[in-house]
Amino acid sequence: MISEAFATLINNLCLRFRRSKPNMASNKKKYHPKLNCLIVTANVGTLFEDPEGIQDAWIGEVTKVVKKHEPNFIALHCQEIGGKDYKSSLDPVNAFFKKFIDHDELADFSVVRGYLDGDYDHIDQYTALGNFYFIHKSLENVTMFDYSDKQYVKVSGKEIVSKDLSSLPNIQKEKFEQNFFPDCKWSRKGYSRARWRINNKVIEFVNIHLFHDDSNLVSMKSTPSPYTSYRKRALKFVMQRLKELYPTDEGVCFICGDFNFRLDVKSLVQKLCPSSKQQVVRAPTDDEIIRILIRDNVVNGSADDVKGSNEVSKDEVVLKIEKKVFEIEHSLLHHNSNYEHLRSFDLEPKDWKDQLKEFDINFPPTYPFSEDTSKSDVYMETRCPSWCDRVLLSNSSWDWLQSEEIAPSVTYSTIGQKACMGDHKPVYLFFSSSLADDDSVATSSGVNGSETSSK
Repeated sequence: MISEAFATLINNLCLRFRRSKPNMASNKKKYHPKLNCLIVTANVGTLFEDPEGIQDAWIGEVTKVVKKHEPNFIALHCQEIGGKDYKSSLDPVNAFFKKFIDHDELADFSVVRGYLDGDYDHIDQYTALGNFYFIHKSLENVTMFDYSDKQYVKVSGKEIVSKDLSSLPNIQKEKFEQNFFPDCKWSRKGYSRARWRINNKVIEFVNIHLFHDDSNLVSMKSTPSPYTSYRKRALKFVMQRLKELYPTDEGVCFICGDFNFRLDVKSLVQKLCPSSKQQVVRAPTDDEIIRILIRDNVVNGSADDVKGSNEVSKDEVVLKIEKKVFEIEHSLLHHNSNYEHLRSFDLEPKDWKDQLKEFDINFPPTYPFSEDTSKSDVYMETRCPSWCDRVLLSNSSWDWLQSEEIAPSVTYSTIGQKACMGDHKPVYLFFSSSLADDDSVATSSGVNGSETSSK
């Protein structure tokens, strides 16, 4: 038999071992879920006007970006769904987006929410905006904000809604009033918003479509262009709405869409053609300006202001501007496909530098590209090329993405640089971030400043 002294020794050794053994559970590094977020904005109007060939190319190029970055959350914001023939039927729109959602690269996104504004019978509400959100099956703890009940709700399955969006609690949309753009008889410009909570990180996504430059001739009148004030007024309205209606305490927000920001054309022409002669051409029957010609080597004695029938040789024209014509000598516009020198005329975003941020632009202007499938990198001679399509960030979003962990993962670029994507190239922002349990806003305020728990 084992002696009592020996047994006591063994027991003491076992007790000492148990006391010295490390607690593996407490020392184990806590797992933080990863958010790989892809935000895409795309004006898709021309995809429905001449869809043959373009739609498949568009889907192929967008899904290539999905494959490249492997996101687990996608926010896709579209403008001008249905194109000019939007009233004919929503069937082509629904068929296109169903084809996109069913693509193999999106098969593992088990939750999809799509909101297509097809309420064209309600002219005072119609915006032609489309918001899509894709949640990968590996991403857990994702809920969507209910603006009516001011609480977050679980979502599952795939659901696309294309009618009566104003009655839905998970999305807010608003069309800009007509007095925002007094020179236009009718428009479908506006904004929509949706809010998600991903492992307690609250993120709001705003889809926006601002007013365009209706006439190049008007854009040339002054610096800044008269149209700039219309866009500024509308964007100010949206920013005010975000502050007043259902604000978030942390304010993480991405505003992406077709801002229609245009270059300062008057200053641009003066810079590109400093020694050229400007000739104004008026209609033969009245004094309305119908054309502005910028000429080199002008014939001696040629007039600065002439009637249409008295124009001099077209061979000397380096730039022709009409209401919807912007024909320029290509060597003036870019240097070996480098458009960096045009960035100094991209002035509209600077009005918002204290409220909105943007990552560096290292891609060509996003509009107006040719819709000819054989000319994917050629601009149409209708407007001055501009960076219309953008992803802008609230200050809180900017600070979050500037962290040492996230910043290296950020990519800001266009989609389909070598493919025909319609007259707009989609723009995307990608980033990757760990989401700790406490990496969140404490509240998501409603009108009364309170938040209820998720369902």
